[in-house]
Amino acid sequence: MKTALPFLFVFFTFLSGFAQRISKAEAIADIDYLHQVIRAAHYNPFLYTTEVKYTQKINQVKSTIPDSIETRLFTLKLEEITGLIDDAHTAPTFIQSIFKADFRKPVFLPLSFVADKKGKTYSDGKALPGIIPAGAEIISVNGTSVQKFYQESALRVGGLQTYRNEIAIKMIGYNLYLSGIRPPFKIAYQYQHKKEVKTIENGSILRDLIGDAFPNLVGKPYSFKILEDKVAWIELNTLEGDYHPYLKFFDSCFTVIKQKKIKTLAIDIRKNTGGNSINADLLLGFFNSKKYTLSGGKNWKISQLYKDQLIKQGDSSNNYLKQPNNSTWQRPNCEPYDPKYASDEAFFNGRVYMITGAMTFSSANMLANGVKKFKLAMLIGEPTGENTNDFGEAYRFQLPNSKIGFSVSTSLDFGADCNDKTKHPVLPDHEIETSYLDKIKGLDPVLQYMLKVSE
Repeated sequence: MKTALPFLFVFFTFLSGFAQRISKAEAIADIDYLHQVIRAAHYNPFLYTTEVKYTQKINQVKSTIPDSIETRLFTLKLEEITGLIDDAHTAPTFIQSIFKADFRKPVFLPLSFVADKKGKTYSDGKALPGIIPAGAEIISVNGTSVQKFYQESALRVGGLQTYRNEIAIKMIGYNLYLSGIRPPFKIAYQYQHKKEVKTIENGSILRDLIGDAFPNLVGKPYSFKILEDKVAWIELNTLEGDYHPYLKFFDSCFTVIKQKKIKTLAIDIRKNTGGNSINADLLLGFFNSKKYTLSGGKNWKISQLYKDQLIKQGDSSNNYLKQPNNSTWQRPNCEPYDPKYASDEAFFNGRVYMITGAMTFSSANMLANGVKKFKLAMLIGEPTGENTNDFGEAYRFQLPNSKIGFSVSTSLDFGADCNDKTKHPVLPDHEIETSYLDKIKGLDPVLQYMLKVSE
């Protein structure tokens, strides 16, 4: 089982007291502690970079720290280090709950963005309607170049470039907050060849800022609707959590599908950044009866740190605990298996389409990979945001001085093809690009395609 992105797990954890500022000595001690954990727990931090470049980056970051530094800005400094490792699972928690006191304050830039392939940033029109028009190119906020900030933010994220870009554009408002930008917001933009400057006195709360990009964080893990009485649409935004709510949700969806005699099903996992792969197995049991596998196993770094985490979680019987420290536990799992769950009364026999995109990640990436490999449904949309062979199984901890929450990968997980040489994401059977202009106009080419093929 892969784990979801760090911010999906610890949104409201690690609430112990912390200092708004820490000294240079404390910051350097935290960097050294992070380095020690990465070397002890990470499967291979130098798979996509070199130890020399990594060491140079650590020294460079240390050299830029002033006599004292605010913990928010220090978070961005740490991302410079982990971004170089190029592992999206190894990173500071995206939404640091040590800043929880600000989450309900209107201090976040109330704009959501899209970017073109040249890195220019635009308002998508979902926020500040009538003030900043949809499609306006956002030049700067409080004097900070948004295009440059977006490009720098992408460098602080690990993983494929498409995934880096997607996370960076969706997190601009939060990252600007970390960098120290507060309301009022002086926004310079260009629209229809005319430059304008608007001042926004009040910001938004964090929930409103991230709700559309990460619906799971605002209590919307999944949804279901019928389009024009001919397409059943399941939007599955996460796989995180216990299986019972998922089983109840899936059963209700497929019961309605059967009652309404719907012949076409779309499963949208474009905003799904992972969780518990057992919930993916549950979903497949409602429309698939063939053997399959979602993963080809993993190579797992054994460390005392991860053992202590398992024991603390009450998992004292895990076979991981029996392996010698500093070894690699090889766990191949290439044999397809029968469905782990089968629904008799609500089983669906129609056409199934699974929709992927650059935010399809971790266990959701595994789901798409298994579906593609064993032809359980037709994949449409855009390539996923992660290679089929990628890191997983996070060790979670806090830095001692700043109290910044962190996640470090401990395994290298293999895709459903069991080929350790594979170096690409899950590619759709039929690629449908959603351009930045589509997003500005509020269009979904995938939805339009689904309505057309169901005619």
